[in-house]
Amino acid sequence: MSSTIRNLMKRYLNEWLLIKVEETDEADRPIKGELIFHSENRDEVYEKQRGMKGDLYLIYSGEIPQKGYAVAFNA
Repeated sequence: MSSTIRNLMKRYLNEWLLIKVEETDEADRPIKGELIFHSENRDEVYEKQRGMKGDLYLIYSGEIPQKGYAVAFNA
C-alpha cells in the first residue's frame, strides 16, 4: 500500500526505512512510496536492499544530530 514518505517516517520513528518510490516531486525527491522493510538496525535494511532493483529510497526516520554533535555506529 502506498503512503507518503512523511507519514511513513512518523509511523516508524527512529527506524531505517527501505521504500519503493512511486512518486517524486518536481525536484525528483521521493514523496510517496511503498514500505518494503523497516528496522532499528541499519545493517538489516542494507542486507534486505542487496540485490533489489528499481527506484528505492533508504532513509533514517530519527532526529538528525545538531551541528557540533557527532554520531558513532557500533556493529
